[in-house]
Amino acid sequence: MSVKWNLFLAIISILFPVTILSAAEIPESAISSDASIVIRLKDPKATSQKVASLINQVDENLSGVVGLNLRTILGRSISNPNLAGVDTTRDMCVGVFLSQSKQPGFLYAVPVANKNAFKEALGEKYHSATHENWLLYSSDQALVDQAMALIKDGQQNFQTHMSPRSRDFFAKGDLSLYINSGKLVQIYQPQLEQAGQKVDVTLNRLSETVNTAPGVNMKPIMSLYSAVAKGALQAVQDSKSYTTALNLGSDGLGLESLFEVKENSKTDQLFQKNPPQKFEELGKFPANQLAYFAGAGNTEALITWGMNFTAQMFDGSKPNAEAKTKFEEIVKEIHKLKFGSYYFSFELGKLSDGVLNAYAISEVEPSQKMRDYTREMMSLMQNISIPGLKQQITFSPDEQQIGDEAVDLTVIKQEVDPESDPLQIQKRMLEVLYGSEGITNRMAYPKGKVLQVMGANASMQKFLDALNASDASKQISQNQPTFKHARAEGLSKANILAMVDLPMGIAKGYNIFAESRQKAGPFTVELMKQQGISTSYLTFSLSTGKQSMETKTYIPVQNLKSGFKIFTLISTQR
Repeated sequence: MSVKWNLFLAIISILFPVTILSAAEIPESAISSDASIVIRLKDPKATSQKVASLINQVDENLSGVVGLNLRTILGRSISNPNLAGVDTTRDMCVGVFLSQSKQPGFLYAVPVANKNAFKEALGEKYHSATHENWLLYSSDQALVDQAMALIKDGQQNFQTHMSPRSRDFFAKGDLSLYINSGKLVQIYQPQLEQAGQKVDVTLNRLSETVNTAPGVNMKPIMSLYSAVAKGALQAVQDSKSYTTALNLGSDGLGLESLFEVKENSKTDQLFQKNPPQKFEELGKFPANQLAYFAGAGNTEALITWGMNFTAQMFDGSKPNAEAKTKFEEIVKEIHKLKFGSYYFSFELGKLSDGVLNAYAISEVEPSQKMRDYTREMMSLMQNISIPGLKQQITFSPDEQQIGDEAVDLTVIKQEVDPESDPLQIQKRMLEVLYGSEGITNRMAYPKGKVLQVMGANASMQKFLDALNASDASKQISQNQPTFKHARAEGLSKANILAMVDLPMGIAKGYNIFAESRQKAGPFTVELMKQQGISTSYLTFSLSTGKQSMETKTYIPVQNLKSGFKIFTLISTQR
């Protein structure tokens, strides 16, 4: 018995000083559960050095300027412009207290190296109290008193309302933000109810205004807007918290966020209805695309909405009314098919042939039925009328045979009414995107998939070669180093995954613009190599699960570097 008691005392003697140290070292322990928002800056000195290191890799001339600006911003944020007496090697926190009846209150918990110097810099505007090497201050004396009582009595702080995942997100960020959205919903419930009432009123007014144009049916668009707006308001009503963390590394910066909702709420049920996927098929796409995208979740609803929208373009004549009825019947049958994930990528081609070349996959079972339905719809779409636009649809089934796959070809030639496009801007835009021959679209239907290739230079042969290539092939994206790095920075399973090389897209777009003016594009291969401009992808991923939605955004330093170099070069062009 004595041995057990001595062991218990030994454990207490070890844990007790750790507890005291943690209370002294963690400023957020002074912020109560009444706080609506909490912001934490980890080790400002080290974080500033991380920022300077990243900026230095982008451009050496910027790091000094950015460092001074960061110090100024930090000083003004804590009402101590010169950071007098601040210990910049430890974390600092700010709690924001919101109310319907009062102005927002702010409580600062800042580590100090010289308390007197800090207090003098604050002036008489703030009430303050010290706890060991921390200064707690606010313009509201009650918040300071509450913080001191919280530390003294060990009352609940804001972290008691956070889930373990939320606490982990908050703790690991160099700059972290926590929003107690459940509390905000309680505070601003009257405003949320008013917003819900205004959604339908606003959309009805907008629909009445737009529908004054002949031939325009805004009903399907308005229904989408209404669903999105109401869904967003429902998500806010169902929310518990939102946590986001900015993480700075030597090779890039990341932003991770966690949105949590009430158990069994409508939003929770929606999140759980759509499980995330690995999106391995994206790695089989052609390499060196400007953007890659994959999505999973209620795909059939998105596709049938698009088709229902198309159905509204049939005019009111009797033949077209019959065609519209048939079209809508086909849409109902398509809705019965089993849909999976969808994938998309694009690249920019030559101006003379249309610059947009896109590749897409939709997972559909059975894909042969989808082929039959698509062919039926193409025969009906000749009856579609678009205001201000005359179009001719040429559909050629089995136009090409590639291995075992028959490829259907659709060419949509559109002519813009000169009266609606007097400057021929829309006409020129269509020619730039798709070429003078019109929108070229090729489709194939291997088992379980619908393949789609859009653009005069987009090759179904290239797409099929990539999809059927060996896992070690260099022509597919998964063996492209920049793709592999970008994919590794996204969530392993997601509902949405996007990887975009925006700087390279801007460079190629600028070359196309120069070509349209009969000039040589400035961004040659040699120049970009000389300037250190190379392929890199910004990665965004989103995943839903039980009571939560998680997002992760990553920007590699090469993406920032290429973007800055391209911006600098464009700004020097005359």
